[in-house]
This record gives sequence, structure tokens and C-alpha cells, in this order.
Amino acid sequence: MLSRIILLIIWSFLWPLWSSAQWTIIPQKQLLLYGQIKDSITDKPISFANVEVFRNEKETLARAANDAGRFEVKVDSAYIIKLRISAIGYTEKWLELMERSNNQKPIDLGTIFIVPGNRLEIVDITKRPPVIQNMVDKIVYHVASEPSLSGGTGEDVFRKLPMVSLGPDGKVALRGNQQVKILINGKPSAIFTGNSADALRMFPSDQIKSVEIMTNPSVKYDMEGAAGIINIITNKRLVDGLNGGVVSSVETRRSNIAGNIAGRMGNFGLTASIGSSWSYPIASVIRSERLSAFGEAIFSQVNQSRNRRNGRQLALAMDYELDSNNLLVSNLNFNKLTVITDNHIESTYPSENSVILGAVDNKQPASNLDMSIDYVRKLGAPGKELLLSTQYAKGNNGLAYRSDYNSRREVGNNQGSSHEYTAQLDLKYPVGAIAMDFGVKMVKRNVNALIAIDSLDRLANRMVADAQRSYLFKYRQDILAGYVAAVLPIGEVFNLSAGLRLERTNWGGAETNGVSKFSNRSTDLFPNLAFSYTYGKKTAFKIAYGKRIQRPSLYYLNPFKNNTDGANQIQGNPNLRSEIMHQLGVGGDFNFNRNNGHVGLSIYYKTINHMIEQVFQHRFENNRTMTLQTFGNIGSNKSLGTSIYGSFTLFKRIDFKGNIDLYTYSNNLDNDFLNTSLTKDRVYLLYKTFVGIMVAAGKGFIIDSNIFWDSPQRTFQGEFAAFNLWNITVKKKLLKETVTIGITMTDPFNKIKNLSSYAQTSSMMQKSNFSLPFRSFGLSLSWQFGKGKYGSYRSKEKQINNDDQKL
Repeated sequence: MLSRIILLIIWSFLWPLWSSAQWTIIPQKQLLLYGQIKDSITDKPISFANVEVFRNEKETLARAANDAGRFEVKVDSAYIIKLRISAIGYTEKWLELMERSNNQKPIDLGTIFIVPGNRLEIVDITKRPPVIQNMVDKIVYHVASEPSLSGGTGEDVFRKLPMVSLGPDGKVALRGNQQVKILINGKPSAIFTGNSADALRMFPSDQIKSVEIMTNPSVKYDMEGAAGIINIITNKRLVDGLNGGVVSSVETRRSNIAGNIAGRMGNFGLTASIGSSWSYPIASVIRSERLSAFGEAIFSQVNQSRNRRNGRQLALAMDYELDSNNLLVSNLNFNKLTVITDNHIESTYPSENSVILGAVDNKQPASNLDMSIDYVRKLGAPGKELLLSTQYAKGNNGLAYRSDYNSRREVGNNQGSSHEYTAQLDLKYPVGAIAMDFGVKMVKRNVNALIAIDSLDRLANRMVADAQRSYLFKYRQDILAGYVAAVLPIGEVFNLSAGLRLERTNWGGAETNGVSKFSNRSTDLFPNLAFSYTYGKKTAFKIAYGKRIQRPSLYYLNPFKNNTDGANQIQGNPNLRSEIMHQLGVGGDFNFNRNNGHVGLSIYYKTINHMIEQVFQHRFENNRTMTLQTFGNIGSNKSLGTSIYGSFTLFKRIDFKGNIDLYTYSNNLDNDFLNTSLTKDRVYLLYKTFVGIMVAAGKGFIIDSNIFWDSPQRTFQGEFAAFNLWNITVKKKLLKETVTIGITMTDPFNKIKNLSSYAQTSSMMQKSNFSLPFRSFGLSLSWQFGKGKYGSYRSKEKQINNDDQKL
């Protein structure tokens, strides 16, 4: 039944596009020439050979072949066209095409052999693209065009991305929403399954070619990620040789070291990176208090915490070109992070005039692994391509603790594991001037959580299993999806992008302690539409609509109740529904002052149904008040926002950059939550800002300073702390720019940050303040070796991207 629905959708979508392309919209004025250039002796493709088209002495069009020696050139007519084929170290070759009347079919020039000779020393001349490039469906940030990012980390890159912010815990947000999916070369990676901040610190910036920011991704991607997708495109060596580098930093709060290497030998390419990050023991204090509706103190607590963490990760990518039409790509990613926290707790109940002491030691190990294989098959004609992808992902996330609170002693272990299997088939098949994409995908997930708790039996004076609180939670989720997408050029300046995706989801859980067996299914249709207008090379406008979904992950679903702190407990909710988001946006982008200035502006409106948020519930246990933090579908959320980003270069040495996101927050609460919130019918204005300046001071010196300032983030019961950060970096390039040394200062005049938050209901308010050291000084050193041309993996948009869980 589902396959019939998908076929019907594809046909109903194709027919109007096909008819409009044939009869009304697409001008048939251009002729496509294509072929492949090879060495006449070795029969190997010549990467990046030059192709020049001459209609006469004044009209010339230049193109470059790709890494496989293939090229495509569009010309206005086929009257006496001459082609010159050339490459460094080869004798140039001329071709001539005579008149071909009105026949507009593509011309296959076949294999063009050129003869080695006149070899010259290779000089690598590269024209840097602009730092920010606004495209129809995404914004591209070119890392290599930002000198201050050389010898840095992925965290440095993300702090400069337009519309992107990092909170005090390092979580990535897009337009203020943390439900964003991070991909590497169009695919999900185990590296970002856990804490994204630790992963970014172990990711060398020199390994990143560009970053794509998509607030309204195409239907070729999974519809998961309410905020959108951030896709990291890594460097891949395109010609024979070896490149690599090492970057390290030592700071007063944390340190990291990472290395990367990229090599190619004939048809085989390899890129790899390895990194490690660790922090020194950090002492922080969390103060909280609970007040009645009349402002009377009910409870207060001081938690003196000591935290340390260490992580390591590995990424490996290999590609092998079987021939000019067949490519194999394989990826392996692994990461491991361990967080150890020691807590000393003092709880006070004023009405009882009593103080309760406690100690809780936590160890949270997490490891993730994914492996994938992609097969790419070119189908002869230009633009036609078939991609088959498979992926396996495994995750282990645990919490082991030892608690002694109010003379109650226990030892617990919450071990979560997940297994995910994915198969995907994609087809690129142009129909006339319309670029068409089709695909089907299957995802199978199995998630388990094993909880084992032992409590002290004081009579026997030994630890015994707590059968009522020990259990196995099993959860499954199966997704079957199909999509069709098209990009339709309308004349010279307009483009229409449209797509439709159908996803059928089955999910359920086995009966366990306190949770009955449950199962459910849903069928969702996701339309996507974008229309763009380009005026010259300086101005572009676009309007886009999209629908997306956010499914809750194990963190939100696991019914395990963590009550190591008897006064503040946390528990998941296995009955959560998925969030559904609709977004309409209008944007513009233009360059000015001879391309030294750039401004981008977008205005958007979005709604989120079945919004998932933290829910604080105040209860009484053992004749004392306590707070349970869980999660719920609180209702719908509406937001109107604008994003403005810009840059300006002065005297070719000074770069100014800025970004501001303004957006509203308002909720329409379900009846179950009306009495647990005081924010009904209220609208809040929130913001996230970034201002930066970079100065190329000469003689290899670069000075970079950035300020980040965010407003408090709202919830339906209260707000989380505001956050600000000032970062200063001075770098010096040495040894022909292969070595970079730097000094970094973070918040030099602010030793301690106090992050305050609160949650309020009609009967009670809970306040908290998190004090932690933030001022940091550090030294950095990076070294790059090798040289040559870099590129990115082909078909990056078509590889597996399971971006569908709320993390």
C-alpha cells in the first residue's frame, strides 16, 4: 500500500512539472557539450584539465574538468564552435564543431586524449570564494576563506556561523532552537551523537572545507531536526600526494589535541582524523531554593560539585573509483566520552529546622560507533546518477552512581544501548532542464535501557538488589520513507525547488516496571517549496516553506527515575509524541562596495505542534516537598523571527562581522498544563547576537576578537540563564605559513559566571544559580604539511542522514 502511495505522489508531482517544462517555461536555447579527458599514454583521467570554448575571437567560455577528468559546458548555439583542451604538463589540443542546425540534444564528445609534453612546474593558484555564500536551499560558510580559523578547532568555526550559537554547555542552537542535526558530508556521525561541544573541540578546523546551514532542508534529507541541519563538508585530496596537520591547545580549564591526514594514490583516496580532549577538575557551586506562592522559603540546597571529563574520537573515510562511472565510499566514526562528577550536597528545610547531608558520585561513560558504505553509479548521460547506501550505528550511554543521601545508601547503574540499521536508494535523473531526485529509505532502531539498583539493607548490613526499581526498558522504531524532489529553472533569474516526502513510522515498547506495553504508528506527508530570484551577481531573494518532525530520543523516553538527590529528581516520559513544525520564510542577500560588504536578511514564521519541554512537578515524599523534572507535550508554540548577518572588509586588512537573531516565544498550552504555568497568552522577545573583528596586522600576525551575547531562553514555566562570552585570539604564522602559534583569552575580566534560572507554577517557584569558572588563558600550536588541491565527496546530499531524533 505504501509503495502505491509513493508512486502516486511521484506521478502527480512529475506530471505538472513535465508538462510545464515541455510547453511553457523552459527555453531551449542552450546546447550541452560533455566528455572526458585522459592521458594518451596511461589512459588515466586528467584531473582539473582546462576546457575553453571559442565562438569567435571575443567570446570565450572557460571551464575545468572534475577530479575524474569529466566536463560539461553549456553554449548558446552550435555554430562553428572551437574547443581548446589543456593541462599542465600536456600539449594543448583543439577541437572544432560545425553547424548542427536546430538540434538541441546534448553532444557527447567522448574520450579526448591529450599527449604529455611541455611539462612545467606546478604552481597552485587558488581564488578564495566569499566567506558566506547564500544559495537557494542553504547558506554556505567557506572556512578556508577565513584566515583566523586556520589552526583552530570546529568549536571556533561554529561560533562564527551565521544564525548559529553555542550555549554555556556547548550545545549548538540554530535560530535559538537546539533541535538541530549536525551531519558530516551529508551523513549522521557518531562523533556528534553525544556532547557536540567535546566533539567540535577535537575536530581540526583545517579539516573542514565548508559548513552548510539549512533552515529549510530539501526533502532529500530526513525530516528530523525542527531547527534544521548543519552539514560539515570535509576536505578530500583530489590529486596524488599527502596532506595533513596537527593542532593542539593548552588552556587553564581544558586542553585538546587533534590530527588529520588526507592522501590519494591513483583511484584510492583516504582521509582520517583523530582527536582527544580533556578538562582539569572544575569546582562549581549550584544553589537552589524552593518558595511557596507567597514567597515563603520551603527548601534550599547547596551542591558543591567537582567535574572532570575526557574524550577521544576517530574518523576515517575512504573512496575508491572503480572506473569513471563507479565509485565506492566508506566511512567509520567512533567516539568515547567519560564525565566524572563528585557532589557534596547540603539540603535545608526551614520549617523543620533540619539539615540533610549527602554525597553522590557519578560516572557517565558514553561511546558511539557508525560504519557506512556508499556505491555511486553514473548512468551515462550528465547528471544521471544512482546511489546505494547502507549504515550501521551503535551507541552505549551509561550512568553509574554511588549515593549516600540522608543516611540512605544505594548503588545504581543505568546502561543504555542502541542499534540502528539503515538502507537507502537515491536516483538523480534530469528530465529536460528539470533536475529530478527520487529516493526510498528504511531505518530500523532498537533501543534498550537496563537499570540495576542496589540499596543498603541495614539489618543485614549489606547491599541488596532493589527489585521494584530494577528493570529492562525496550523501545523500537521503524521508519519507511520515499521522496521526490525537483529544481526547475524559469528563465535566467528564477528557480523553483519543490519536493514531497512520505514517512511511515511504527514505534512501541515492551512492558516493564511501571510502564505498560505500548505501540503506535503514523503516516506523515512533508511538502517543501522554495522560490528564488537572482539579480546579477550581487543580489538574491528567496521564499521557502517546509514541514519537519522531531522524534524524542531515549533521553526523553527512558522511564528511569534518578533520585540520587532526594529533593531533585529526573524521569523520562515514554508516552511522548513527536513534534511537528511548519515554517515559512522570506530572505534576501546582497553584496556591496565592490563585494567588500555582504548583508543577509531573513524573516520567518513557524509553529511547533506537540511541543516537548521540561516539566517541573512539585510533590511530597516522606512528608517533604521534592521536585520531579520530566518531559511533556505541552501544546503548540508560535514564533516570529528575523536573522540579520553581515560582513565588511576595510583596507583589505580589517574584517567586521556581525549576526543577530530576534524571535518571539509564545505558547498555546494544552489543558493538562494550564495550571502548571503562568505564561499563558504572553509573548516574549528573545535574541542571540555576535559581533567580531579580525585584523591582518602584517608579517603573519592575525588578531581576532569576538563577543557573543544571548538573552535568557524561555520555557512555558520559566527561563534558563542568559549567556555572554568574549574571546580574544592572537596568531602568528611561521615557516611559510605551515606553522601557526597563538594566544587565546576567554572572558579575561570575568573569573566566575553565574547562570540563573527559574521554574514557576501557580503554587510554587524553584530558583537556581550555577556558578562555575569561565575565565581561561591558553596557548595553541598547529602544523600543516603537504600541499595540493582539495575538494569534497561527491553526492554528499544523497548519503544517509538519519537526522530524526530529538536529542
